[in-house]
Amino acid sequence: MSSYFRAVRLYSFFELMIFTALVVTWVGGFSQHTQMVLGWCHGFGWIGLCIAIAYGCSRRVFSWPVLAAAVSPLGPLGSTIAIEIEAYRRRRSPAAKGA
Repeated sequence: MSSYFRAVRLYSFFELMIFTALVVTWVGGFSQHTQMVLGWCHGFGWIGLCIAIAYGCSRRVFSWPVLAAAVSPLGPLGSTIAIEIEAYRRRRSPAAKGA
């Protein structure tokens, strides 16, 4: 796996954690200020994630379905799942094993 793939994979997981924290603070009815800060972080983070994945797709680091999963209503959950599926496929492919 390339270092770009790994970096975006970590970024996607981090964005998922921000999104999860946002949902928990919203459902729990916690501080409005915390919700606002997490909302802004998630919004800009998600846009950055989509741009990073789109760049990776144009460079053939990711397949285009990864971008589709990122811009779906699932957002960072969709991108994280799609990236993990792609990482699994790369580990299982004969080319990755040097055969």
